[in-house]
Amino acid sequence: MFDFQIITGGAEMAGNDDAQQPFFSVVMCCNRDEDYIQQAIKSVLAQSFVFFEFIIVLNKCADELYESVAMIKDPRISLFRTEIGQLSFNLNLGVNNAKGKYIVRFDSDDVCHVDRLKETYSLIVKDPTVDIIAGSCRIINASGTVVGLRVIKAQDWRSMIAYSNPFIHPAMAIRRDLILSARGYLGGFQSEDYDLWIRLAKRKDVKCAFTSFPMIDYRVSEFQSKGSRLAYAEVASYFLRELLVEPSFRRLFSLVVSVCKVFLKSKK
Repeated sequence: MFDFQIITGGAEMAGNDDAQQPFFSVVMCCNRDEDYIQQAIKSVLAQSFVFFEFIIVLNKCADELYESVAMIKDPRISLFRTEIGQLSFNLNLGVNNAKGKYIVRFDSDDVCHVDRLKETYSLIVKDPTVDIIAGSCRIINASGTVVGLRVIKAQDWRSMIAYSNPFIHPAMAIRRDLILSARGYLGGFQSEDYDLWIRLAKRKDVKCAFTSFPMIDYRVSEFQSKGSRLAYAEVASYFLRELLVEPSFRRLFSLVVSVCKVFLKSKK
């Protein structure tokens, strides 16, 4: 068993038929603050679309970080604290306690566009059967200066998953029941999302919508694990699992590509 604390809970949403059922649950996990988390939280609370809750999971963090976030008194925030410093576990905790129909992923060093939830909702209204909304992003550096743009276009993501991650995880929204049906986030210290996409790609019923709308400002800094040898090694292990369970040339190709990336593309 583990201990966690709930500081505030539930979203007070005037005009919503069921105040206990927000449409979106924004889920953010954090175990350290590089002076970005307050800006990240404010960008979520400032959303133009109001029917959401904000689940923050602080995992194996310093008391100072916990206390600084606990001081933010907003009824939309549900704050949890765990001693397990592993992202998959803490994401699952957030998803498990979420009340929204869609889980909106977000990272504590990024910044939400003020209309992120509004834009996501409009895409769902256009096609209520969509399971995943894959958003684009602006890229910012450590100081917050925009240095680039990554546009996500409509694509055959199931084919692309064989050699590359087609999504920007903190810019996405995913049906909560889809995550639950996939048994949650299962693998990796640094690549838990890639494992989920690999598993979902095998399901023909999963429907994805793509948008060029910049849902977030995605921060690139020296503290990120993206591109690490561990992350690439984890992805290789997922493809080895898939190959052993259901051998095919395509899965062998994916494994070879991912192993090559461990040695040729990863940070030392």
